[in-house]
Amino acid sequence: MAGLLMATLLSFSQLFARQDFFGPAALGVALATGIAMGARRRGLGPLPTVGVSSAAAVWYLVIVFRAADTFYGLPTFDALAGLGGALGRAFAQSQFDVAPIPGRPGYVIMVTVGMWAAATLGELATFRWRQPILASLPCIALFSEALVIGTRAVAPFWVALFLVALLAYWGLESSHGLRAWGRWVSAWPGHDDEGPSTVTASIARRMGASTVAVALIAPVFFPLFGGELLTWRTGAGAGGAGAGQGTPTGLVDPFVSVRPRITDQTDVPMFTVRAESPSYWRLVTLENFDGTTWNPQAFNGFDLPSGGFDAFERLPFGPEARTLTQTFSISGLDGGYLPAAVQAVDMPTGSPVYNSTRIDPSSGYLRTTSEVAEGLIYSVTSNLPDVGYRQLRRVTTFGHPDDTLTELPEPLAPAVGDLLQRWTEGAPTPFDELLAIQERLRGFTYTLEVEPRASQDYLAEFLTTTRAGYCQQFATAFAVLARALGFPARVSVGFLPGRPTPEAENVFEVRGTDAHAWPEVFFGRYGWIAFEPTPRADFGAEPPPYSEPPSPTVASGLGPGGRAAPGGLVRPNNTFEFTGNPALGNVPAGPVPAPRAPGSTFQWERTFARISVVTLVLTLAFLVIVPATKAVRGRLRYGRAAGPVALAAAAFAEFQAEAGELASPRGASESAAAYVRRIAARRRVPLAGATRLARIYEAAEYARAGVGQGDADEARALAGELRRKLWATASWWDRLVRLFSVRGVG
Repeated sequence: MAGLLMATLLSFSQLFARQDFFGPAALGVALATGIAMGARRRGLGPLPTVGVSSAAAVWYLVIVFRAADTFYGLPTFDALAGLGGALGRAFAQSQFDVAPIPGRPGYVIMVTVGMWAAATLGELATFRWRQPILASLPCIALFSEALVIGTRAVAPFWVALFLVALLAYWGLESSHGLRAWGRWVSAWPGHDDEGPSTVTASIARRMGASTVAVALIAPVFFPLFGGELLTWRTGAGAGGAGAGQGTPTGLVDPFVSVRPRITDQTDVPMFTVRAESPSYWRLVTLENFDGTTWNPQAFNGFDLPSGGFDAFERLPFGPEARTLTQTFSISGLDGGYLPAAVQAVDMPTGSPVYNSTRIDPSSGYLRTTSEVAEGLIYSVTSNLPDVGYRQLRRVTTFGHPDDTLTELPEPLAPAVGDLLQRWTEGAPTPFDELLAIQERLRGFTYTLEVEPRASQDYLAEFLTTTRAGYCQQFATAFAVLARALGFPARVSVGFLPGRPTPEAENVFEVRGTDAHAWPEVFFGRYGWIAFEPTPRADFGAEPPPYSEPPSPTVASGLGPGGRAAPGGLVRPNNTFEFTGNPALGNVPAGPVPAPRAPGSTFQWERTFARISVVTLVLTLAFLVIVPATKAVRGRLRYGRAAGPVALAAAAFAEFQAEAGELASPRGASESAAAYVRRIAARRRVPLAGATRLARIYEAAEYARAGVGQGDADEARALAGELRRKLWATASWWDRLVRLFSVRGVG
């Protein structure tokens, strides 16, 4: 059962970004198991056991996650309310987070509670009710949850590990159940004896076949909450790009791959936006690249009423930024992402999605728990970079706090490395290197008619052979090449500016065909600067205005040819005054909490670190003190023995202590002679030596004359010899019990 619990807990590694969740949950499993075992030995029934275990679980969670709210270590109402608040925030945040997720307190509490319950029910069902299937159900449920919502990067490994642990538990429990029936006998005389191993093997085969069948069928019934939730510019529903049937949807896949897929663009209107100048409308940013696909980092959202816009550094900022106010009217867009020009910095408190919207402090995109559907109208204010060609050419520092933004899973293929060197050779500044990559990629062919094919390195094939694709390939190629040069780079997913509507001024209609992906590079104090390597000029995907020296013929905020550009300059605009409305209840009641810096830890992690140190010290003390105490007690027996009678009694007491934990304890009414014969019958000690020790002991205890010094010395020597024999024949588990069990300490 312990192996099954550990396999279940380890499977949550595919859900969390770090392994900090493991400590609290593992310690919780140990405590829950210990409490259930102690209750069973004390004779408590199942219901009292569950009650005691539940109370202990609450106390443990309070100590780990709300230690500051306890009263001398005891839970308080504030502590319990804090646990409830952490769970509530986790449930709300779960609508945003994508695996791998951070170790938010609520998430770790959920895992700890689930594992605690699994350990408690597992002990009850295994050792009291003898129901192994029932005992394994919580573990199966928890593992399925981790498998469904996890990253599934190494899912086959976790499935194999869990199945091995599960089948091993079932097999051992079945064998134990068969042995509990007694000695195996044949069904009737004259027939071949079908041994227990055959029956056990049959049971194991049936269980194995059933488990494999469940593993194969489960994906049909469990929805995969991963990359296929949202489709890339498709009108075929959420079943994958171009797959299935259904009415056109407004879901946009936030996963960008260098590999081409069948693409079916939909011309369904997504939304209209009123703004003084066009811009790219971003939905999400993708920072993680696994070699073929860009994925978003774990969404660490801050809600707006609590100061979400203050939780990140507003870049671009100050004189290098222009303000753009936008009002979006949603028509066909679905999902939990809110489009906005880069970078959103404000939203009116009266907006219908204000209270349900969160912003990520590192990536800056917006997500909401409200329904994004037809009829939704909201406004948002953004800061756009107000920089030019000359300013960007002077930038020499591109550092970003997150070093992973410059990392690639593996070095570039030699052909791609040579190509990059040729493209950037002679570029006088870092910015010119990026412009050279953009210009070269814009010389490729834009097409949706790219045949999907299997390739070990499609990026090399795209750059050196096919030289044709759509925005996913172009954005990926640019970002990868930029990272190869040491630039912090990422990919953004959203929409092109759309088309002006003839009915109203400064209103742009955005359709599904405008869905787009583009790369961004971090330029120090100027923030994230967008580039446009996709040669899709028919829909406004022109190079940004800062790609060329200033020209008096190019209007402010527009690229060459009058087209809008990502992060292009916009005309000055008045910003919304960001104040709370008491009538709406969205004014922060106190000071806005400071944002959690990237890489920093949660409060519960620091608390559990202290608990871990205390637990480690206590464990080491236990491992040293218990064996040392037993050794000292043995020496004291002989040291306190005054005379041959006491020495003989001490010798037999030593044998009884060793045999009691290495073989079997002595019965309350069992004589010394009967006890040594029983131990010898197990072939653990020589019968002659054990019987001689018992006779000397009984003579010392009951004979009027007692024993002489020679017999006492012989008894001590026999006790030492029998002790060595017991240790030589004992299993490793019996040896551990003898060393660390507290039974022989008192």
